[in-house]
Amino acid sequence: MSPATTAAAQRVVVFGGSGYVGSAIARALYEASAAASAASSSSAASSSSSSSASSSSSSSALVEIVCASRSGEAPKWASSESWASRATFVQCDAMDATRCEEITRGASAVVTAIGALPFPWVSANDIVRANGDTNIIPGRAAIKNGVTRMVVVGASIPPLVPGLASYARGKANVEAFARDEFALDGRTAVVLKPAAVSGTRRLGGGGIVPLALAMDPARFLLRASGVSALIENAPVPLENVALAAARAALGIDDANIAFRIISNRSLIEDYAA
Repeated sequence: MSPATTAAAQRVVVFGGSGYVGSAIARALYEASAAASAASSSSAASSSSSSSASSSSSSSALVEIVCASRSGEAPKWASSESWASRATFVQCDAMDATRCEEITRGASAVVTAIGALPFPWVSANDIVRANGDTNIIPGRAAIKNGVTRMVVVGASIPPLVPGLASYARGKANVEAFARDEFALDGRTAVVLKPAAVSGTRRLGGGGIVPLALAMDPARFLLRASGVSALIENAPVPLENVALAAARAALGIDDANIAFRIISNRSLIEDYAA
């Protein structure tokens, strides 16, 4: 399918849409929408019989992007960016099932990009909830509203790394939900399993954390090793994760498979910008 046909008249809700990964996914959705609009306009303009439909065809190809987060606000650093002006930002606690149902009404897809690092001062149960339930509750709300696609930003977790058991359990819980509950009755679910996500993390006060400075050289070295286990845990560019999530949410490259996993290696090799 082409972006022009798959992106038409879709509403995608990104939970965690103001965060590091979620905002990048919203940007990728905007870019896919813009590409679809341009392709649709070009197609209409090239046909003399449909030239009058160019503007309406263009607008119908746009994707409605809804970014749900606790703040309900766009990141301050994104105030001048085109994708942020096109997205709708709404307040939502992902643990609030009723609010999640309100937000997912009329959606064609939901993307869950919520997680929390396993800091030692946070209890194991809280870490499991922050990485599992915060993604499962929006998914169940989506099922109630007839949403047919779900994309989960999971994680590829290196074995034998201490302190990650609760984090891994939360990610495993949402993956099981996507596979065993969501991906039924004609619905599809895609789970992305990135390792560390390389990019520039922007802080609310205007500062930046250039994660790519350390992670990009590490990815190069791990890929150069040729060892599959190392490549599966190599840092992946943020843009790759965002592109894969956007394409899955819009049904682009839909293989008519109810449940599929996009591995870290695939994110690195198949979704390079």
